[in-house]
Amino acid sequence: MLFAVLLTLLNTTSFAQSGGSDPASEQAALAQASQAYMDEEYLTAHSLWRPLAEAGNNEARTNLGILARYGMGVVQDFSVALYWYQLAAEQGYPRGQYQLGLMHEYGLGVGQSDAAAVRWYRASAAQEYVRAQFALGVMFAEGRGVAKDVVEAARWYRRAAEQGDANAQNILGRLYASGEGIGRDEAAALHWFALAAQQGHEDAQMNLRAACEQVVSVECQ
Repeated sequence: MLFAVLLTLLNTTSFAQSGGSDPASEQAALAQASQAYMDEEYLTAHSLWRPLAEAGNNEARTNLGILARYGMGVVQDFSVALYWYQLAAEQGYPRGQYQLGLMHEYGLGVGQSDAAAVRWYRASAAQEYVRAQFALGVMFAEGRGVAKDVVEAARWYRRAAEQGDANAQNILGRLYASGEGIGRDEAAALHWFALAAQQGHEDAQMNLRAACEQVVSVECQ
Protein backbone atom coordinates (compact mmCIF):
# COMPACT_ATOMS: atom_id res chain seq x y z
CA MET A 1 0.00 0.00 0.00
CA LEU A 2 2.78 2.44 0.93
CA PHE A 3 4.64 1.63 -2.30
CA ALA A 4 1.49 2.32 -4.34
CA VAL A 5 0.97 5.69 -2.66
CA LEU A 6 4.62 6.66 -3.20
CA LEU A 7 4.40 5.60 -6.83
CA THR A 8 1.29 7.72 -7.37
CA LEU A 9 2.98 10.67 -5.67
CA LEU A 10 5.89 10.34 -8.09
CA ASN A 11 3.49 10.18 -11.02
CA THR A 12 1.55 13.26 -9.92
CA THR A 13 4.76 15.17 -9.29
CA SER A 14 5.89 14.32 -12.80
CA PHE A 15 2.51 15.49 -14.08
CA ALA A 16 2.92 18.84 -12.32
CA GLN A 17 6.41 19.31 -13.70
CA SER A 18 5.29 18.44 -17.21
CA GLY A 19 2.57 21.11 -17.15
CA GLY A 20 -0.31 18.62 -17.19
CA SER A 21 0.41 16.99 -20.53
CA ASP A 22 -0.92 13.57 -19.53
CA PRO A 23 -4.71 13.69 -18.93
CA ALA A 24 -4.84 9.95 -18.20
CA SER A 25 -2.32 10.28 -15.36
CA GLU A 26 -4.19 13.30 -14.06
CA GLN A 27 -7.50 11.44 -13.93
CA ALA A 28 -5.86 8.42 -12.30
CA ALA A 29 -4.34 10.62 -9.61
CA LEU A 30 -7.66 12.39 -9.03
CA ALA A 31 -9.43 9.05 -8.70
CA GLN A 32 -6.90 7.74 -6.20
CA ALA A 33 -7.07 10.94 -4.18
CA SER A 34 -10.87 10.78 -4.12
CA GLN A 35 -10.72 7.18 -2.93
CA ALA A 36 -8.30 8.14 -0.17
CA TYR A 37 -10.67 10.93 0.85
CA MET A 38 -13.64 8.53 1.00
CA ASP A 39 -11.50 6.17 3.08
CA GLU A 40 -10.83 9.12 5.43
CA GLU A 41 -7.13 9.02 4.59
CA TYR A 42 -7.06 12.79 4.37
CA LEU A 43 -3.31 13.28 4.54
CA THR A 44 -2.86 10.93 1.60
CA ALA A 45 -5.60 12.72 -0.32
CA HIS A 46 -3.91 16.04 0.38
CA SER A 47 -0.55 14.73 -0.83
CA LEU A 48 -2.13 13.50 -4.05
CA TRP A 49 -4.20 16.60 -4.75
CA ARG A 50 -1.45 19.14 -3.98
CA PRO A 51 0.74 18.66 -7.09
CA LEU A 52 -2.35 18.58 -9.29
CA ALA A 53 -3.60 21.82 -7.75
CA GLU A 54 -0.24 23.47 -8.26
CA ALA A 55 -0.34 22.37 -11.90
CA GLY A 56 -3.68 24.17 -12.31
CA ASN A 57 -6.30 21.45 -11.77
CA ASN A 58 -9.37 23.22 -10.37
CA GLU A 59 -10.99 20.10 -8.96
CA ALA A 60 -7.87 19.44 -6.90
CA ARG A 61 -7.69 23.09 -5.86
CA THR A 62 -11.27 23.03 -4.60
CA ASN A 63 -10.68 19.78 -2.74
CA LEU A 64 -7.60 21.20 -1.04
CA GLY A 65 -9.77 24.12 0.01
CA ILE A 66 -12.26 21.73 1.59
CA LEU A 67 -9.52 19.93 3.52
CA ALA A 68 -8.18 23.24 4.83
CA ARG A 69 -11.62 24.60 5.70
CA TYR A 70 -12.56 21.60 7.83
CA GLY A 71 -9.08 20.70 9.07
CA MET A 72 -9.03 17.24 7.52
CA GLY A 73 -5.48 15.90 7.30
CA VAL A 74 -4.15 19.45 7.75
CA VAL A 75 -4.49 22.23 10.30
CA GLN A 76 -7.79 24.07 9.83
CA ASP A 77 -6.99 27.32 8.08
CA PHE A 78 -9.68 29.45 6.45
CA SER A 79 -7.14 31.65 4.67
CA VAL A 80 -5.62 28.61 2.96
CA ALA A 81 -9.09 27.36 2.01
CA LEU A 82 -9.92 30.79 0.62
CA TYR A 83 -6.71 30.80 -1.43
CA TRP A 84 -7.48 27.51 -3.19
CA TYR A 85 -11.17 28.31 -3.70
CA GLN A 86 -10.25 31.69 -5.18
CA LEU A 87 -7.86 30.15 -7.69
CA ALA A 88 -10.48 27.66 -8.85
CA ALA A 89 -13.32 30.19 -8.87
CA GLU A 90 -11.43 32.73 -10.94
CA GLN A 91 -10.86 30.02 -13.54
CA GLY A 92 -14.63 29.56 -13.79
CA TYR A 93 -14.86 26.26 -11.90
CA PRO A 94 -18.45 26.11 -10.57
CA ARG A 95 -17.79 24.06 -7.42
CA GLY A 96 -14.96 26.40 -6.48
CA GLN A 97 -17.23 29.39 -7.09
CA TYR A 98 -19.90 27.91 -4.83
CA GLN A 99 -17.42 27.19 -2.05
CA LEU A 100 -16.01 30.70 -2.34
CA GLY A 101 -19.55 32.03 -2.06
CA LEU A 102 -19.97 30.12 1.20
CA MET A 103 -16.78 31.65 2.58
CA HIS A 104 -18.12 35.13 1.85
CA GLU A 105 -21.59 34.34 3.18
CA TYR A 106 -20.26 33.12 6.52
CA GLY A 107 -17.22 35.39 6.74
CA LEU A 108 -14.64 32.60 6.84
CA GLY A 109 -11.14 33.90 6.10
CA VAL A 110 -12.67 36.99 4.52
CA GLY A 111 -15.01 39.80 5.56
CA GLN A 112 -18.62 38.67 5.62
CA SER A 113 -20.46 39.85 2.50
CA ASP A 114 -23.80 38.59 1.27
CA ALA A 115 -23.34 40.59 -1.92
CA ALA A 116 -20.05 38.83 -2.69
CA ALA A 117 -21.66 35.50 -1.84
CA VAL A 118 -24.47 36.17 -4.30
CA ARG A 119 -21.98 37.14 -6.99
CA TRP A 120 -20.17 33.81 -6.73
CA TYR A 121 -23.38 31.80 -6.33
CA ARG A 122 -24.67 33.39 -9.53
CA ALA A 123 -21.54 32.47 -11.44
CA SER A 124 -21.78 28.88 -10.23
CA ALA A 125 -25.56 28.57 -10.64
CA ALA A 126 -25.34 29.80 -14.23
CA GLN A 127 -23.27 26.68 -14.89
CA GLU A 128 -26.04 24.50 -13.44
CA TYR A 129 -24.27 23.74 -10.15
CA VAL A 130 -27.27 22.64 -8.12
CA ARG A 131 -26.05 23.67 -4.65
CA ALA A 132 -25.41 27.19 -5.89
CA GLN A 133 -28.87 27.34 -7.46
CA PHE A 134 -30.44 26.40 -4.14
CA ALA A 135 -28.25 28.87 -2.24
CA LEU A 136 -29.23 31.62 -4.66
CA GLY A 137 -32.89 30.78 -4.09
CA VAL A 138 -32.38 31.22 -0.35
CA MET A 139 -30.63 34.57 -0.82
CA PHE A 140 -33.50 35.92 -2.95
CA ALA A 141 -36.12 34.51 -0.59
CA GLU A 142 -34.50 36.18 2.41
CA GLY A 143 -33.32 39.35 0.67
CA ARG A 144 -29.66 38.87 1.53
CA GLY A 145 -27.18 40.44 -0.86
CA VAL A 146 -30.04 41.20 -3.23
CA ALA A 147 -33.48 42.75 -2.98
CA LYS A 148 -36.01 40.24 -1.66
CA ASP A 149 -37.75 38.65 -4.61
CA VAL A 150 -39.86 35.56 -4.03
CA VAL A 151 -40.50 35.13 -7.75
CA GLU A 152 -36.79 35.02 -8.47
CA ALA A 153 -36.28 32.72 -5.49
CA ALA A 154 -38.87 30.33 -6.89
CA ARG A 155 -37.12 30.36 -10.26
CA TRP A 156 -33.82 29.24 -8.72
CA TYR A 157 -35.51 26.69 -6.47
CA ARG A 158 -37.15 25.24 -9.56
CA ARG A 159 -33.84 24.92 -11.39
CA ALA A 160 -32.36 23.10 -8.41
CA ALA A 161 -35.48 20.97 -7.98
CA GLU A 162 -35.40 19.90 -11.60
CA GLN A 163 -31.89 18.59 -10.97
CA GLY A 164 -33.17 16.46 -8.10
CA ASP A 165 -32.33 18.59 -5.05
CA ALA A 166 -34.70 17.37 -2.35
CA ASN A 167 -34.58 20.58 -0.30
CA ALA A 168 -35.46 22.64 -3.35
CA GLN A 169 -38.24 20.22 -4.29
CA ASN A 170 -39.75 20.52 -0.84
CA ILE A 171 -39.59 24.31 -0.81
CA LEU A 172 -41.01 24.50 -4.33
CA GLY A 173 -43.87 22.30 -3.14
CA ARG A 174 -44.55 24.70 -0.29
CA LEU A 175 -44.53 27.67 -2.66
CA TYR A 176 -47.06 25.96 -4.92
CA ALA A 177 -49.19 25.07 -1.90
CA SER A 178 -49.24 28.67 -0.67
CA GLY A 179 -49.07 30.44 -4.01
CA GLU A 180 -46.27 32.66 -2.73
CA GLY A 181 -44.15 33.92 -5.63
CA ILE A 182 -45.73 31.38 -7.93
CA GLY A 183 -49.25 30.45 -9.01
CA ARG A 184 -51.06 28.29 -6.45
CA ASP A 185 -51.24 24.74 -7.78
CA GLU A 186 -52.17 21.88 -5.47
CA ALA A 187 -51.25 19.18 -7.96
CA ALA A 188 -47.82 20.72 -8.53
CA ALA A 189 -47.30 20.98 -4.76
CA LEU A 190 -48.05 17.26 -4.39
CA HIS A 191 -45.72 16.46 -7.28
CA TRP A 192 -42.73 18.21 -5.74
CA PHE A 193 -43.47 16.98 -2.22
CA ALA A 194 -43.64 13.43 -3.55
CA LEU A 195 -40.31 13.70 -5.37
CA ALA A 196 -38.57 14.99 -2.25
CA ALA A 197 -40.31 12.45 -0.04
CA GLN A 198 -39.07 9.62 -2.26
CA GLN A 199 -35.54 10.74 -1.40
CA GLY A 200 -36.27 10.39 2.30
CA HIS A 201 -36.79 14.10 2.99
CA GLU A 202 -38.71 14.00 6.28
CA ASP A 203 -40.25 17.47 6.05
CA ALA A 204 -41.46 16.71 2.53
CA GLN A 205 -42.98 13.45 3.74
CA MET A 206 -44.96 15.36 6.38
CA ASN A 207 -45.95 18.02 3.87
CA LEU A 208 -47.09 15.34 1.45
CA ARG A 209 -49.29 13.67 4.05
CA ALA A 210 -50.81 17.00 5.06
CA ALA A 211 -51.42 18.00 1.45
CA CYS A 212 -53.04 14.67 0.63
CA GLU A 213 -55.48 15.09 3.51
CA GLN A 214 -56.60 18.43 2.10
CA VAL A 215 -56.71 17.58 -1.60
CA VAL A 216 -59.42 15.08 -2.47
CA SER A 217 -59.36 15.71 -6.22
CA VAL A 218 -55.86 14.32 -6.63
CA GLU A 219 -54.93 10.72 -5.89
CA CYS A 220 -52.12 10.37 -3.34
CA GLN A 221 -50.02 7.30 -2.85
